[in-house]
Amino acid sequence: MRKLFWVPVVLIATVISLGQPDQAAAFQLLSHQAVYDLTLMPGGDGKVSNADGRLVIEWADTCDGYTTEQRMLMRLDVESGVVSSDFQFSSWESKDGDQFRYDVKTLFTGAAPEVFRGRAKRFQNAGLATFTKPENLKVELPEKIVFPSEHMARMIDRAANGERQITMSMFDGTGKQGLFEAVAFVVGPALEKPDALLEGYSNIPGWRIQLSFFDLENQDQMPTYKVNFTLYSNGVAGDLVMDYSDFSVRGKLSAFKALPSTGC
Repeated sequence: MRKLFWVPVVLIATVISLGQPDQAAAFQLLSHQAVYDLTLMPGGDGKVSNADGRLVIEWADTCDGYTTEQRMLMRLDVESGVVSSDFQFSSWESKDGDQFRYDVKTLFTGAAPEVFRGRAKRFQNAGLATFTKPENLKVELPEKIVFPSEHMARMIDRAANGERQITMSMFDGTGKQGLFEAVAFVVGPALEKPDALLEGYSNIPGWRIQLSFFDLENQDQMPTYKVNFTLYSNGVAGDLVMDYSDFSVRGKLSAFKALPSTGC
């Protein structure tokens, strides 16, 4: 359950150009902090009887790149008792999308902390992730690999250009399992009534997205994780549903604030 929900947030008043030179489109995306309260959705296989927690996401422009801080605390009531998890993620990504540093820590009840730390670099035809923890772990990255910030920004760009299925290979640093294929289906335009905390953004384009993550080493073609959410063209995401196959969790946007410009 290590997979994060990547909310796209890029500094307000910063223009990002995406796509090939003859297809470039520019968006002004909003830097913000978002807090989601997590609760169990009806259904599932019954092994999880209750879930609650909180997801906090913050994105910032450091002038030489983009940083992301995410933390997800969750408590699950299962047949054997209560399981608590604490998933912490921080990263830096260069503005050209070629370099990525990551630090990931996962804590589960009764288990030793799991830590992944390192850096990845994208070359012309491939890429390589080199871990400092655990030591001596390297993951070869396929051609056209993208890292999280670029992935979400390109998804906005391609949805705005009318694409309905958007597929990219992405690496997020969560070990060997951090390399996967992300397949997004653009279900339709955003609903007319936005989340209450986002009413000020109701006049900008948005899309309802179904995003699935597939393990590139797994041949059964079943996604390991899915998330449904509304994505606005300024990078703001509304309420979300995270589907872990045997149970689903709803994330209700409970707090939201735009972050000040760093002046870059």
